[in-house]
Amino acid sequence: MLKLLRKKGVTKKILWVILVLIILSFGLFGTAYLITNKKPVDYAGTIFGKKISAEEFSKAYQAVYVQALIRFGDKFSGISRFLNLEAETWDRLILLREAAKRKIKASDEEVVHAIEQYAFFQRDGHFDPLLYNDILRYAFRVSARDFEEGIRDNLKFITLFQQITSPVAVTGKEVLESFRRENEKIQASYILVTPEQFEKDVSFNDEEAQNYYAQNKNEFIVPPTMSVEYIGLDFPPPPEGHRSPLGESLTAQPEPKKEETAPEAAKPATAVDQAPTVTEEMKKPAREKATAIFQDLLVNPDMQAAGEKHNVEVKSSGFFSMEQPDLALGWSYELLIKLFQMDKNAVNDPFETPQGMLIVKIKEKKDAYIPEQKDIAGKVAGALRKNKAKTVAREKAEKYLKLVQDAFAMTELKDFAQTVKGLGLEVHQTPVFGRGEYLPLVGISKEFQDAAFALTEQNNLSGVIATETGYSVVHLDSRVPADEKQFEEKKQSLSEKLLNERRTQTFNDFLSDLRLQAKVTSDLPQKKQ
Repeated sequence: MLKLLRKKGVTKKILWVILVLIILSFGLFGTAYLITNKKPVDYAGTIFGKKISAEEFSKAYQAVYVQALIRFGDKFSGISRFLNLEAETWDRLILLREAAKRKIKASDEEVVHAIEQYAFFQRDGHFDPLLYNDILRYAFRVSARDFEEGIRDNLKFITLFQQITSPVAVTGKEVLESFRRENEKIQASYILVTPEQFEKDVSFNDEEAQNYYAQNKNEFIVPPTMSVEYIGLDFPPPPEGHRSPLGESLTAQPEPKKEETAPEAAKPATAVDQAPTVTEEMKKPAREKATAIFQDLLVNPDMQAAGEKHNVEVKSSGFFSMEQPDLALGWSYELLIKLFQMDKNAVNDPFETPQGMLIVKIKEKKDAYIPEQKDIAGKVAGALRKNKAKTVAREKAEKYLKLVQDAFAMTELKDFAQTVKGLGLEVHQTPVFGRGEYLPLVGISKEFQDAAFALTEQNNLSGVIATETGYSVVHLDSRVPADEKQFEEKKQSLSEKLLNERRTQTFNDFLSDLRLQAKVTSDLPQKKQ
């Protein structure tokens, strides 16, 4: 099928790439899933009351996997653990059923045109059949037929998306309101009551601590941890006289005569200012040594023996988790992800860092667990203390709100700052800010900003607002309307943005309804944790 594509290509530009990214965003993402053949199953599950064969599910999963590779590129290995490709596959099968019900099709010509637009299938700006076949075989590990049928299905999803969202529209009034919302600014004053100021005053007994632990055990979960042995092979520093990429010597230059010395700020940047670099040739010995050590460890995974044989130091870490890594190690998130996916006693292949080569062996692993209360009595007491302090802070904020409301009721002149100071409280004022901007003390708090922007001249005092930093009562001081002179130049892009958001939401709602109707049941083996 589509032999023409594998022989020659005709370059035509379409919007397929953009639309497929939209389609892919509809999937549910969570933890990576991999089908295994340890316990073969005849059926993967059911949708719409009909059985889905293991082969059908496997092909859909393969298409989802390839699309994830294309979408995330070199970031895929780093984020794969956060993707739920199984859920994405069920969504794909559900959408395929709906497309078939609507008799949606995609022609061979459309498939050819779509595939030709991928830059990585092109050489010198033109589709290259040899490159195409090599990438499918060695990078995606999928047959040309399966890949092309996956693209055909993606094109059906685009048509389905267009059918579902074609009635969606936005009015000029809605675009203007969106512009005003995005560009208006306000200034507000507020009271901030933080729980920390009450922690030293709260008290509780052993029974309260026991009850708090029993009702909030998940709060004290210790995540999976591990300890490792590792060998680090540093790259050598650049030797004296090493030349920079600009061809200038990096050794010290003769001091200029004093009368020729320019002021420091006026000196032009030269090759002497360039940081020395370690060349690929200089990295080669460390890489080769790391490979030799790793090969020995494949035969005998004894790190100490390998260290003695190659005359290198073997170091050990304490227990650490993904959430609280050992910062002293200075290892990248990418490496940590790999390590936490490995089994006890496994050895990671040499990993290159900017500083050198690393070989790591998993020494011990501990699963997540909830410790007994007696073992974390201090932690439980601290958590309960913070919780009780939050309750006190909220009650204080509600009391202060009532006092302000009563004071306002007694006078025509409702001066928030003066009223708050009169109550012996500290008043804070924001700078003039727009939605989503960082605020001192408050940070970026959606709750605070939503409440503040909802205030009006007639209703300028909020209720008690819970934020990450504490509890606030907000007063609207002033509002700076959006400059509508800028509306015309932003109208088109804002209209497109608003329309795309509505279309996406419409399709998401449609897909959610389909999921409910599909009543997916899965007979797949559970992924090992």
